Amino acid sequence: MFKILLVLLTMTSLAFAEEKPLRTIEAVRALSHEEAAKGLQAVIEGTALFLDSKRPGFIIHDGTSSCWCAIKLPFPDNLKLGSRVRVIGQTNIELSYFANIVQAKTEVLGQGPLPEPRHVTRQDLFSPWIDAQWVEIEAIVVGTEEGGFSYTLVLDIDGKTFKADLPFQADNARRAAALMQRRVILRGISGTVVNQNKQMTDRHFLIPSFDQIMPIETNLKEDSAPLKKINALLQSDNSQEDISKVEGIVTQHRSGGFYLRDETASTFVHATANAVYPPGSHVEVEGFATVAAFRPILRAVKIRIMDQAQIPSAIPLNTDLGIQPKLHNELVTLNCEFLAIRVGGQENILQCRSGNTYFEAWIPTPNADPIPLEPRDLIQITGIYEATTTHPMPRMEWADGFRVHLAGADAVTVLRKAPWWTLERLLLALGIAMAAILAFLIWTSLLRRRVAAQTQIITRQVEREVVKDERQRIARELHDTLEQDLTGLSMQLENATEEIGEANGPAYRSLTLVHRMLQHCRLEARASVSDLRNPDVLVRHLPEAMRESLNEKIRETNATLDFSVEGSPQPLRSTTQNHLLRIAREALTNALRHGKASHVRCNLSYAVDGPWKSKTMVTALIPPNLPQSGISASLACANAPTRSNPSFSCLQIPTPEQKSVFICLTVRLRHSQ
Repeated sequence: MFKILLVLLTMTSLAFAEEKPLRTIEAVRALSHEEAAKGLQAVIEGTALFLDSKRPGFIIHDGTSSCWCAIKLPFPDNLKLGSRVRVIGQTNIELSYFANIVQAKTEVLGQGPLPEPRHVTRQDLFSPWIDAQWVEIEAIVVGTEEGGFSYTLVLDIDGKTFKADLPFQADNARRAAALMQRRVILRGISGTVVNQNKQMTDRHFLIPSFDQIMPIETNLKEDSAPLKKINALLQSDNSQEDISKVEGIVTQHRSGGFYLRDETASTFVHATANAVYPPGSHVEVEGFATVAAFRPILRAVKIRIMDQAQIPSAIPLNTDLGIQPKLHNELVTLNCEFLAIRVGGQENILQCRSGNTYFEAWIPTPNADPIPLEPRDLIQITGIYEATTTHPMPRMEWADGFRVHLAGADAVTVLRKAPWWTLERLLLALGIAMAAILAFLIWTSLLRRRVAAQTQIITRQVEREVVKDERQRIARELHDTLEQDLTGLSMQLENATEEIGEANGPAYRSLTLVHRMLQHCRLEARASVSDLRNPDVLVRHLPEAMRESLNEKIRETNATLDFSVEGSPQPLRSTTQNHLLRIAREALTNALRHGKASHVRCNLSYAVDGPWKSKTMVTALIPPNLPQSGISASLACANAPTRSNPSFSCLQIPTPEQKSVFICLTVRLRHSQ
């Protein structure tokens, strides 16, 4: 029982402790992100330090620390700078570096003095502890910005730029102009810029009013500022706290100021207002010299235009001399080759080359009219020379680059347009030419091979025609002379044999033998003549020779031919093969000439029948309306059997249902033939 009571007492104490509100801002800031996100109750009493009607809240300071307090609307009318307030709200961590208070109910308790700020230096600016703290710091007011939630001053703190927001007031511009380029002590809330992970990325300030910005007294009064040359600024007898006076000619205007040249050197002048000082203006500038890379700049407090002079001539820049830091902030001109353009948010950057030196020319975006430039254009630019370095210290001997600041598009003059033959186009043209040459060489090689092959074919055809013509000539001569003589001699022998008769036995037998020998010679001569007339018979088989011979004849008409072979082709004696070729050709001629056939089917069949070899050939399909005399005439040349070449022909007359005449030739040969 005692243990149970002890547990209940402990739980009650914890619950009571959890419900106890946070009473100090330090306790709120000490919460972790997870704890602050739980919305713990906070009851804080303190002083209102920063109020802005455009922001739904204010900064509250409890005497030791500060934080942002978002209140429930409406905004209390009696809430002012320095008001003592009590807020009751919940903790939150959204869009904040440390925990803050939201959904706060605000009660104004009265009016009180502002607390004393903590003095911080440049080294303390990025320490986490100064977030939302009431601080004071030395700075230089170098510019203004408008358009956001507040009126913004641009501050220079030991060479780094920061922003400070003030509530909008009617006299903000006037009071800001009085502080421009002056060293001041400002009092305000140091805010922290964070990303989505609550990481610090920058620092800014919230200043209650211009009353919290106090100028630092200078060593000399403005009226007694000594006149100095630009090359004498920040020498041993001059410091950043001393007011200096400089006279010179404006060479080029730039946002936030202008470039000034006297007889010794040039520098950049931060103007006190947004006034524009045109080039050629003879001005007198009073201000504070400030340390900058390679040459001090001048933060103007007062600028007086004395008269209007001629615009100073630009100094010709010779890039062959290398980087020239002595020309820093000088107005220069040079001829260069345009390479490319890169568009930025604040300026357009021309990438250029002069000799072996590459550099950039910057054109402010608001004044950057479209420039019709192409890569490799030769241009002339006129602008401010700015030496640059990649080393940690801007020593004169460590300058390793430069850029040129142009006033606008008018500072660029095209001297010569880039040649049409760029490197890319030249390479493309060479590629196309090489491809064309390669294609031409390939085509030439193929053409040569084709011509060589055709030449060989034509040569063989010409040779065959020449040989054929010569064979035909020799065959005609043999037929006209030798065969006729042999025929006459054979006839004389026959007459002599008949006159002698069989009574004279020995003479009759001799003459008969001579007659037979002469007959054999006639056959051999006839075969030789046939071989000469048909050279293909000697080297080709019958199916090939017959197909070619019939196709050659059929091409002379509009008829069609179907040629087929059955069985295994057998070699034949040239005389027999020649006879069959002539018979087939004559039969095809008769079918085309007399039968007017439109379609001819030829079948060459090899068959073995006992000791004989059979050859059957279908020579033609002839329309049945052909006269019987025509059919008999077409068979006359085929029906010529001899002892050496026994054959017979058959003719089948069609029935009324049939549409053609069937002609066949059967040749029986012994195996020896």
